[in-house]
Amino acid sequence: MSYTPNILDIKTDLRRAVMSSFSKKGFEDANTIIFLKNAEKNLKEVKMDKDIYIQVTKRLKKARDTQKSIENRREDILTASSLVF
Repeated sequence: MSYTPNILDIKTDLRRAVMSSFSKKGFEDANTIIFLKNAEKNLKEVKMDKDIYIQVTKRLKKARDTQKSIENRREDILTASSLVF
């Protein structure tokens, strides 16, 4: 049995990443890393508008910037999840 990821999977993983980033380790938490990787992997597999895909990937790239505050990084991920539809 094969499973095809969908938009809801991406949204869920992004929001789970935000929630798990509230641990003491922040974005270094293993769950946060896994959820972000899953979302990015699924993002490549799901068909969506090219412009939206570009905006989402830009937001996720900004969220990986360790120079930004953790709040800004979380905001970027939440924005990316709301852009996915």
